[in-house]
Amino acid sequence: MTAADAPRSDGGDGHGGNHYSSSSSDNKDVKVSIIPESSSATAAMSAFSQPRRMPLRVAVIGAGPSGIVALKELKEMGFSTVLFDAAERIGGAFATAYEGAQLTTSSSLTAFGDFPPNPPNMVAKPTMWTCEEYVEYLNDYIDHFRLRGCIELKSRVVSYKKSENEALWELVVCKENTNTSTSYFDRVVIATGSNQNPNIPQDLLDKARQGDFTGDIVHSSSISSMRSLARGRRVLIVGLGETGSDLALQAAEGLATGEVPFVGISSRKGPGHTIPRLLGDVPADLMTSRAFHQIPDPNTAKSMWRELYERGVPMIKAAGMDATWMEFNLDNELFPCCRFGVKNSAWLDALDAGAATFGGIEKIDGDVVTFDDGAVARVDLIVAATGFKPFDDAGVRNVRAELWRGVLRATAADDMSLAYVGFARAAFGGVPPVAELQARWLASLWAGEVDPPTREQMEEEVQRAQREAGLRYPLDASRITTLVEYRQALDVWGASLGALPPLGWTTALRRPQLWRALWFGPLCAAQYRCGDAAVAAHLERQKLHPFITAPVRAWLYWRVIRKT
Repeated sequence: MTAADAPRSDGGDGHGGNHYSSSSSDNKDVKVSIIPESSSATAAMSAFSQPRRMPLRVAVIGAGPSGIVALKELKEMGFSTVLFDAAERIGGAFATAYEGAQLTTSSSLTAFGDFPPNPPNMVAKPTMWTCEEYVEYLNDYIDHFRLRGCIELKSRVVSYKKSENEALWELVVCKENTNTSTSYFDRVVIATGSNQNPNIPQDLLDKARQGDFTGDIVHSSSISSMRSLARGRRVLIVGLGETGSDLALQAAEGLATGEVPFVGISSRKGPGHTIPRLLGDVPADLMTSRAFHQIPDPNTAKSMWRELYERGVPMIKAAGMDATWMEFNLDNELFPCCRFGVKNSAWLDALDAGAATFGGIEKIDGDVVTFDDGAVARVDLIVAATGFKPFDDAGVRNVRAELWRGVLRATAADDMSLAYVGFARAAFGGVPPVAELQARWLASLWAGEVDPPTREQMEEEVQRAQREAGLRYPLDASRITTLVEYRQALDVWGASLGALPPLGWTTALRRPQLWRALWFGPLCAAQYRCGDAAVAAHLERQKLHPFITAPVRAWLYWRVIRKT
């Protein structure tokens, strides 16, 4: 293994108790010592297959949500754990987002399962957090579970590798860009997220160089204020994911005042399935319940989603809401079973504000860009909202092909001391809920409470995951190797933990409100903690999206649940 920096990661001794509880632990923060043991003790530490010696020492790299929840679950299981991040504050990419950035999943769906948002009011109105609000939530989570003393900020992991006798992991850490030290751990968790290495496509750079482009090319991750950057510029946004959608609208808002003379959007394959953040003033993802995610195979699903959208357009219009996004998806047959999700319809608003759309870039000549559809445009600022390169300097280039369930190296079944958390991007859904279940399972694995997968199981699952992704997302699977189907990913981990929600008729008869919430409420991590009475009671009090009426529930039950 070589360098594993965590400057913008995605991302206590004792258990603070879940957020539903009225009591909390009296345990105090503990500063973890990571001084290596004597050479004889070190030599006795062997590979994963040896009996567990407590407390094992674990290093977590990355202080975004994935690293933070991994820290919490490992500490709760009794491991002596330290989290490292090069940044000055926790939050990972959320702590350095562009001005005005909002999450694309609601507070109900994004929150960790044992720490609901707005704790004084368990049925508080869900919202779409800004990135700053989400970082505040993460800080509250850290304080509640007494994790602060286990986090080392301004501590960049320069490298991690196995020690000479292969018994421990050797981490070289640079603190505050001055002091470098070496520490040793039994286990390592990489939770730096996939937004580490900005990707400006090489063909774009080549065309700009060959055509002597006279403007500037910047990656979206370097932008703090799009409105300021776009002022007086002829802007071309390349890429139409969620960030590109936001930046296109922010730039296009200057068209009406004349501050920005031109805004264009270039996309070779067009957008994925587009949904807005909000329907009216209610988060749209409250509709994407377990029933919605219970999608049959792609061939069957397309007709189901077409019927749903044909019913949905007049329903949304009758409620006085804009149905442009749904009509666009319907006209272009962009359904959740076929493309990744753009959980942000701001690019449609950008078109209304005067932005233009183009195909891929064919060539560049000075400040003139020619597109593959024959159109031309003069630009002096190209913003590459084109994602990130493969995340790990240690050699992982394709998450789906190389990591079993995105957590363990498929080729290292005999050594599971290195793991990954948070490298699963839901086509529709959030990273934190999946990361939470991954972290719970990993802590249980290392504690000896669940059986490790065999090499054969890992290889078989990796191959199956690649086949299924190619069928479900034929245009996106090869380039977005972290892409997963949200409900399926959660249920796989839930089953491995013995924590699947009680979905059967017994629950329907004995606790109908819980059964209704599990099927038709927001699909969140709390559903996999129903064994906790307080969590189950919270779920029962969840409000459904206003559009999930009794007739809609009946239709979903008949068309989806019974056919799955």
